Amino acid sequence: KHDKVLELLNKLLSQVVSQASSTQSSRDRLRSLAFGIAERYRAQGAEGNLSNASTFFLLLDLLTFFDCFHDGNMDEALTVIKQLQLLPLAENAVETKVMAFRHYNDEVRRCLPDILLATMNILHSQYKNAKTTTSQSPYSGWTGRGEDGGKETYLNYIRGQAKALIMFAGMLPYRLPGDTNARLVQIEVLMN
Repeated sequence: KHDKVLELLNKLLSQVVSQASSTQSSRDRLRSLAFGIAERYRAQGAEGNLSNASTFFLLLDLLTFFDCFHDGNMDEALTVIKQLQLLPLAENAVETKVMAFRHYNDEVRRCLPDILLATMNILHSQYKNAKTTTSQSPYSGWTGRGEDGGKETYLNYIRGQAKALIMFAGMLPYRLPGDTNARLVQIEVLMN
């Protein structure tokens, strides 16, 4: 019974997860229902198919990611996507993430083009902000050397993250929609 609910919710959530939220939209109603069910399952300790449950909770986290993204909270969205460890944000993590991707359900795979594009747009936004700010790095915790206060080091760091996403998209054993790779490359080019 629990598995069937999660299976159906996963199918429905994967269709709307990347859409912008608006009052009384299907996404908004489905989001409320899904979070309500998640709370109920946690409270009751409901058990079911681990694959369905992990996909369900990953889709809930992706709802949060896209909510942050569409609301313009780019730093928060990037924090969420980093915590999910779904995408590689360093070149040395690409192969590991490609291998891990094979274990995700179709519902998660279906969302990947939108996740990649949103993440690349976040990186581009951070790049533009860092490029236009004064010589100080936008993150107080980011320490770089040089007269520019670490700005160029930080810009290279962002470019490296973007390059890792491009490599990941190219190595996936999954066919992305035709324009996804082109759009990813176009955004990355804007950072060079």
